[in-house]
Amino acid sequence: MTVTISGLSLLILSIFVHYLGNFITRHIHALEEYNIPAPVTGGLLVSLLFTLLREQGWIQPVFELELRNLFLLMFFSTVGLSARLSLLMSGGRTFVILIGVMCVFLCLQNALGLGAALVLGETPDKGLLAGSVAFAGGHGTAITWGLHLEGEGYKNAQEFGLAAATLGLILGGVLGGPVAQRLIVKKRLYDNSTESPYVLEGQPLNEFSHVTIDRVIRVMLEIALTIAVGKLINEWLQKQHLVIPEYLPVLLVGVVIANITDVMKIRSDAGTLRIWSEVSMAICMAMSLMSLQLETLTQTASSLMVITVLQSIMIVIFGYHILFRLAGRDYDAAVITSGFIGSGLGATPVGMANVDTITQRFGMSPKAMLIIPLLGSFFTDVMNAMVLRTFLGLPVFH
Repeated sequence: MTVTISGLSLLILSIFVHYLGNFITRHIHALEEYNIPAPVTGGLLVSLLFTLLREQGWIQPVFELELRNLFLLMFFSTVGLSARLSLLMSGGRTFVILIGVMCVFLCLQNALGLGAALVLGETPDKGLLAGSVAFAGGHGTAITWGLHLEGEGYKNAQEFGLAAATLGLILGGVLGGPVAQRLIVKKRLYDNSTESPYVLEGQPLNEFSHVTIDRVIRVMLEIALTIAVGKLINEWLQKQHLVIPEYLPVLLVGVVIANITDVMKIRSDAGTLRIWSEVSMAICMAMSLMSLQLETLTQTASSLMVITVLQSIMIVIFGYHILFRLAGRDYDAAVITSGFIGSGLGATPVGMANVDTITQRFGMSPKAMLIIPLLGSFFTDVMNAMVLRTFLGLPVFH
């Protein structure tokens, strides 16, 4: 029996998946300790159930994911709308250095993934998916580029990318903390947060005040305008035969709107915007993970594991020996390293979870609390898109 899941039924099921994941996470200590998102837990469990039902021939679910794609654009619009230049510039010299470091790292991550995929006999798209697409980009970027690569003729790209993003999310949370702890203990670093000149400039407390209907409607309008203008720009670019992920114009339009309103002294409600960001990403992840066809990954599972292990080793070495030194070799640098490993393997939320865990134990680091979310969101997304377009231009993809 074929069952079509779309629209309202897809939304209801995704919310159920989120609550299921929350329930499981609360009752399994390891999931909670390593900050595994509820949509990942619930989504993978439901996708496994659907896979078993398909294998037994009882139900053939068909997912129509237009609504998922809209939530994905909503998420990237909130990233852009949160990227104010006044806040970005307050990161100082270290932030500028780390932007360059991240660009180099994205190239290394893709080179390693592509090389390993070709050696293992996989198609080249698997190398990028198990590179900066899934690891530095996270589930949202894996969905976007997976759909793009499937449109280019590469089969099961989205499933492979989401599986890689899930592994990266777990490993990013597992590896970041121990690396930072070793740096802090071995080098006898200390909490120097009281001496740090880095503050959250331009982010007054009233931005996080009580949520009202006016603030919610205004943020909804900003998100809707950002998506609408971004889609128009993307359609125009396609007519010019310039194909880029749909989220990138939306992201850039959000940045423009955020900074124009900032100059006009019209501030968005950061608290409401963050809620929309978290909700849209949670729903998007739930929809994507529960619709995975896990049986399609059996042929590439061993290759994915090998590439993931290699990527994990590379980022630990890169973070410990390169990033830590360039970030200042102090306590802040150690905390930034933990966030970098989390962001580089499991995207920004994992990086921030690592920073939070380390600072709770060893002391505050305002510098890391500022740099990691800025570096891991807007700048990584933009640089990642440019780096990926460069790699897709290699002869192996033609």
